[in-house]
Amino acid sequence: MKRACVIPLLLSTLAFGPVVLLSESAQAATPSMTCSLTSTNGKFNAKATGVPPDVRVQFTTKNDTGAVTKTVTADDTGTAISSGSLPTGGPVTAKQGDQKVTCGTVKEAEQQDAQAEYRKGFRQGLADTRDDCKAKQPDQGLAAADPNFTKGYTDGSAAGLASAACKDK
Repeated sequence: MKRACVIPLLLSTLAFGPVVLLSESAQAATPSMTCSLTSTNGKFNAKATGVPPDVRVQFTTKNDTGAVTKTVTADDTGTAISSGSLPTGGPVTAKQGDQKVTCGTVKEAEQQDAQAEYRKGFRQGLADTRDDCKAKQPDQGLAAADPNFTKGYTDGSAAGLASAACKDK
């Protein structure tokens, strides 16, 4: 009698491949929400993705006086974004139901923004200088120049002037 039950099970496994059965609690334990924290000119964006649409996500960080919390509803794509200024305390977290993930810290986001502005300035300074091998001032339109962009532009311009293409001119 045992063979009669085992043989169909073995045959179905061979025909359909391995079968993985997970209980609902094991499936729910796998977090699907992710979070990131970015900074642009002092404005922070905490972004949670992988959230069911129209579900509320709670973003929290701490400062010297306690926790700062903001709740945002996820859009149709399952993304919730909290923007604005944040205290420079601990890490920013996103919580939805039983899931809680760390987005990063304000300091990390500021460092990434500074590095991105420097790289952007360096590329533009290098490109502008290679055009005619003359040093120029950075042009960011009407906006005040970011100090990291300006430093990158200056370094990129110097690299352009020192390049073989400009030395031959």
